[in-house]
Amino acid sequence: MLLRNSPAKDQQKNSPLKSQGIIKDSAKERCCFTDPQIDRIRYCFPANTVFKSFDPTALSDHVSENWVAFPVTPFTIGYTYPFPAFTQSFFSLTGISYIQPMPIIWRVLSTLERLIEQEGIDLGMSELAEMYDLTTFGSHRYLFKRKPGEEHPIFRATKNDTNWKRCFFFVKRDSIPNGNDLPRKWATMERLAAFRRLDLETITFKTITQDSQEVSSGSVTMSSAGKASKSASKFSVTDLDNVRSTKKNLPTSPTASIPKAPSKGRGGKKRKASEAEDLQGLSLIRHQFLEYFNDKFAEIEDYVGHAEEQDKKIADLQQVALLKDLKIADL
Repeated sequence: MLLRNSPAKDQQKNSPLKSQGIIKDSAKERCCFTDPQIDRIRYCFPANTVFKSFDPTALSDHVSENWVAFPVTPFTIGYTYPFPAFTQSFFSLTGISYIQPMPIIWRVLSTLERLIEQEGIDLGMSELAEMYDLTTFGSHRYLFKRKPGEEHPIFRATKNDTNWKRCFFFVKRDSIPNGNDLPRKWATMERLAAFRRLDLETITFKTITQDSQEVSSGSVTMSSAGKASKSASKFSVTDLDNVRSTKKNLPTSPTASIPKAPSKGRGGKKRKASEAEDLQGLSLIRHQFLEYFNDKFAEIEDYVGHAEEQDKKIADLQQVALLKDLKIADL
């Protein structure tokens, strides 16, 4: 059942809404989202949520100790409250209110949330900062802007939304989870500097090979504000940039003749001992060198075969990365 407070109760028990004076043309941005329209999205909130009754004079920059403003946009594209971890990490890092993002931010965050959930892709705030710049047109409302010279990573996220500034509503803080901790005023440029300063942090990843040997290396991965730390055992596709096959570094000489390894048979040890007795001086040194060379060359052949297997695995991982990019493009 949808709960509301009557205007009389609002005045008696709750502090009135106060404008922060941020909206310049307030007459064009008064609330137009009515009570019947709230009834259509009430399932997006917990059952006991209290919504403030419709007030056509309310502005989205109004603040109160008891009420908090929500935009309609996220709930029309599939969000429910409380918001999932990745989305909440963005708001925890930037400190902006839910009412401040333009629709493009909600669409980008929603798309990435689906990728995280359905594809298991490891994303955090650093990856988000690598894809987009967070900017404003001076009205304390913010949007994601593509990096200079780059295309938008997520297609169809930049479409126009008509009348989105007027579609908002107020919810009683103590009737929703973490409501009392939500911002009580709009964030400014100073708080957004935390997002702009994000750099990809270098941590170590650990993976277990088939023979149970632990391998450690440097890996570029995400750091997510407000997000529980993840296990360092994940190997991201970006780690392929650090992989180099040592097969290409092997010295090759087209004119060098490689002696064949001596064939092994039942009488190999006896024949080897008799040959050693007959060899003396330089001949013995040369014979020992060839034996050492043949042994090392056999080791190199084994290593090259292993490197070829690793190259095939890398090619498979690159194919997986390509399929991932195609899925992102489709979404």
